[in-house]
Amino acid sequence: MAPGKSTLRKALALEIFLALKGWLSLRLMVNGQDLMAGSALVGSALAIAALFIGVAHSLMIMTTGRLTGVELIILRGNWVLVAASIAVFLAFLALIPVRLTRNWRSHGIYAAFIISLFAEMFGFPLSVYFLSGILGMPLLEQDFMSYMYEVGMPVGSVVTFLGVVLIILGWREIYRAKDQLVTRGVYGYVRHPQYLGLILVTGGWLIHWPTIPGVAMWPLLLILYFRLSKREEQYLAERFGKQYSEYAERIPMLIPRWRRTT
Repeated sequence: MAPGKSTLRKALALEIFLALKGWLSLRLMVNGQDLMAGSALVGSALAIAALFIGVAHSLMIMTTGRLTGVELIILRGNWVLVAASIAVFLAFLALIPVRLTRNWRSHGIYAAFIISLFAEMFGFPLSVYFLSGILGMPLLEQDFMSYMYEVGMPVGSVVTFLGVVLIILGWREIYRAKDQLVTRGVYGYVRHPQYLGLILVTGGWLIHWPTIPGVAMWPLLLILYFRLSKREEQYLAERFGKQYSEYAERIPMLIPRWRRTT
């Protein structure tokens, strides 16, 4: 989310308050695991609110057809906002069950992606400085911010939003199923909707705010989550046997089909 004016801050504050009010009514505070899930859901609500406000701000700027000098400058040194943004998007990991110890390797790359992203977005724009020096483009910062408002924010926010929704819907089905094989809801379209959600979240942010570390890490993230999905399927096949084999024959791994097989 890019720096806005006082009206944008008030809208964000109101959106955050309403999100907190709604999500804190959830009946999840039973034990430590449920507390983590509840916190992650609150973080999801805040992320969705921030994405909607960011898109609204971008559309408002595109409608007026002009960017002011302040909006063409990357926000620097706001490390509180860096920490808060990182906490919100790392909280999603609490909604994803850890079936194998190797899960943490993939999640570690996801965490590194998120940390590097927000460190550059609100802390210090290292990629922009580096490229402007290498390419000899002193106005690259302004061109970058123009891209961010006109393309990156509206398109990337939609992709990130879809990823957040997949993570939440996947958690809901897992929470309802307890220790049973999950085949309903979003699991009726892909076998690993939460991993697809993480890929979309990071892909959306890469569109929104491309950085050198992000471009380097995202393909690695794809490979790691694909490999993790294959390993988890071996575990699930051993645990649920024929039930999982029949499910895997009908439902694709990560890319949904236009039509579901019955």
